[in-house]
Amino acid sequence: MHNWNTKYPRRFDLDANDDYLKWRDEKLAAYPRNVGELVVELGNMTAITPTEKAAIMDRVERANMCVVTAGTAPLEMDSLLALGRQLGVSHTDKSTRHAQSDELTDSGILNRAIPFSTRHVNWHTDATYYGSHRTIEALFLLCRRPALEGGSNKVLDNEILYIHLRDRNPDALRVLTSKACFNYRDPATGEIHPECGGKVFWTNPDGHLCHRFSFRKTDMAWADDADIAAARGVLEAMIAAEGPHIIEGRLESGMGLVSNNVLHTREKLVDSDDPAHKRLLYRARFYDRVTPA
Repeated sequence: MHNWNTKYPRRFDLDANDDYLKWRDEKLAAYPRNVGELVVELGNMTAITPTEKAAIMDRVERANMCVVTAGTAPLEMDSLLALGRQLGVSHTDKSTRHAQSDELTDSGILNRAIPFSTRHVNWHTDATYYGSHRTIEALFLLCRRPALEGGSNKVLDNEILYIHLRDRNPDALRVLTSKACFNYRDPATGEIHPECGGKVFWTNPDGHLCHRFSFRKTDMAWADDADIAAARGVLEAMIAAEGPHIIEGRLESGMGLVSNNVLHTREKLVDSDDPAHKRLLYRARFYDRVTPA
């Protein structure tokens, strides 16, 4: 393990360059070069071994994410939640949401919302509509059935995005880490919810970097502030450029994603017309995060 949180506790302090520069160089050198370097094959995701757990934590420290296999575990939500408990996350937002939002499929109920459709999903983190005081820090997925065609994901560790911003435009980063940049706008009513907004980047009480972003104009009400508008432009251009640290892959049946709510996209897909064969992924979101020791 790299133990960066202990070695460089001020790495996200914009006035502490020594910690930042040492961490940055180590982080970039350790960052996975492709999706294969993220994969950890599990015998049974509901009962992982110490060696498997260490391998997952290694990937999470290096990239804030890991691709796992379910092994002999049933492909169901309970398996995903069991994996979370073994990795130290258990506080889900399940009780606050529509029950069917745990299943990413064209159910005919939630298909107006883009994650439940076959459309392309642009760069975002999950749950930008949660306030900074209690936000979603971890996102897990488990694929039961992939789409007939398409549906791959691109992913990017928010710490890598932070590095690019700090190295290329620290003034924009300072705005994004210090100002309340946006509020949540209810797509159905247009109502603004100031309690569900806040900064784009911040650190949690344990010193880990958190991040929220979405290209979705329907639910992101950005502040009417010149500095924020300029910083937003820098941020969006950098994400849209999709630099060399983007990783792309598709979850096949029995594959899952463990992540600290990293930035991600989803490619447009072609789904089955048969409800029994439609793409189906289980999604679990947590208020706590996977934290390597």
